[in-house]
Amino acid sequence: MLFERHLDLLPPLRTSAWRKMAIGTWRTAKDPTVYGAMDLECDAALAYVRRISERTGLKVTLTHFLGRAVAEAFRQKPAINGILRFGAVYPRRAVTLFFQVATDAAGEDLSGVRVFAAETKSVETIAREMSEKVGGVRTGKDKSYARMKRLMELLPGWISGLVMDFAGFVQFGLNIWTPLFGTPKDPLGSVMITNVGSLGLDFALAPLVPYSRVPMVLALGAARPRVVAASGVPVVRTVASLGVTFDHRIIDGVHAAGLAKVVERAFADPEGSFGPP
Repeated sequence: MLFERHLDLLPPLRTSAWRKMAIGTWRTAKDPTVYGAMDLECDAALAYVRRISERTGLKVTLTHFLGRAVAEAFRQKPAINGILRFGAVYPRRAVTLFFQVATDAAGEDLSGVRVFAAETKSVETIAREMSEKVGGVRTGKDKSYARMKRLMELLPGWISGLVMDFAGFVQFGLNIWTPLFGTPKDPLGSVMITNVGSLGLDFALAPLVPYSRVPMVLALGAARPRVVAASGVPVVRTVASLGVTFDHRIIDGVHAAGLAKVVERAFADPEGSFGPP
């Protein structure tokens, strides 16, 4: 078919008075941005991914583990796994993770890979899928993103914003997908994740992308030894900072606190959350 449904959505949620006020107050994702940060003790998670790497030969990292933890948080808190359309929040049927990746050695050109239904997959499966897809993006075998990038390269700068606004309205507002846009279905997923630690940064806050309608962006910093308090005693632990940016029209402090608890629990007890590696 030339035109078909873009996203697989459930019926809209009941909109509370506060949510209606939030939706009416902020017209676009350029305005209702909220920032947060949390520190994650990573020793247990690092040991978990190291065991997977040793057993499989895959390069499994904290980024993959964070993705699985966030997918679990979105599964447990389905209200945050949604998209805003015509004044109502439509929940997604599944969690799609979008990982930002550099497509060149210098890191000047960015693209990304998606992992669909991530809440049903293991850390190993997420790492394996990402490895295959990142290879496709960097070698040009991933035609969907290659077409999209070629289109944007051809457009003059002054019109690119108008084209993205129109495409976003059709794809996300009207929920219509067509290959004529040159983009894959659901191109940026439920939540965007970037690892700024790979660039040597300890902490960063990434911006929301208005076109994507993604309500949350996560930036994982470098994992480094720090002195922390354990039962009132100073000890050295490996800690990574996580920068969180979210759309206040969909996500509020209660949602963010619930997500933080799920992610913290996963980092503290990986096997208890996801089973043996």
